[in-house]
Amino acid sequence: MKFMKRPRRLALLWVLERFGVSTEVFYPYGVEVHVPKHSDLSMRYNLVRKRPYEVGEARMIQSFLKPGTHVVELGGCVGVISALIRHVIGPEAQHIVVEADPDLAQVCGANAAREARPGAMTLVNAAVDYSGAQTVRFAAGHNAHVGHIAEDGEDGRDVPTTTLAALMPLLPLDGEAALVCDIEGAELALCATDTAHLARFGLVILETHPDVYPRSTEDLAHIRQRFDTAGFEVIDEYEQVIGFRRRAM
Repeated sequence: MKFMKRPRRLALLWVLERFGVSTEVFYPYGVEVHVPKHSDLSMRYNLVRKRPYEVGEARMIQSFLKPGTHVVELGGCVGVISALIRHVIGPEAQHIVVEADPDLAQVCGANAAREARPGAMTLVNAAVDYSGAQTVRFAAGHNAHVGHIAEDGEDGRDVPTTTLAALMPLLPLDGEAALVCDIEGAELALCATDTAHLARFGLVILETHPDVYPRSTEDLAHIRQRFDTAGFEVIDEYEQVIGFRRRAM
């Protein structure tokens, strides 16, 4: 069935192009985003149809992220959320964006940098991984939004690895900072290993993936507990996205 969708999506995009509708420039959440033709077809199709995209992350960014806040974003995809983050924080704040898929990284970086002053955005083409390996096999998945570290025997491409700890030197020492994280299950290892570095952030917007955790909701409960122990409180939840804010002292 999924093989039937591709020609239908291509046909719709072709028809729209004939009528002068752009199938490469979109305005989700009122922010300009470019997704070129050589990029992910399903992503362009969903954007041209104005289907909801990362609603939980977007609404928490709009509600809780403050102008001037430095941001570490793990899992940039094509840069829709990246562009929204930059629109909210303004041109001067530092924004470090991590995207593992080499095919998406340039697209993501361009969208993340569009409203930034030169030098205010850093793109890291790597996978967040805590295995200790210098590279991992990254699988793109059936669309750009579900890329993940490959399971045993799964096809993919070897990419460098990084961790939250390795990214911290890129973040200014002063000023407010936020973490936005959507890394398709790797957040479980991050929360188990890098909890100490959460102290730098006043806001964390975390998309969880209990369906891929070894112990499902039990692991999700451990993530919540780790944030509580680290001094955070839950300020919003939408589907699998949780917003955490550092508790006032």
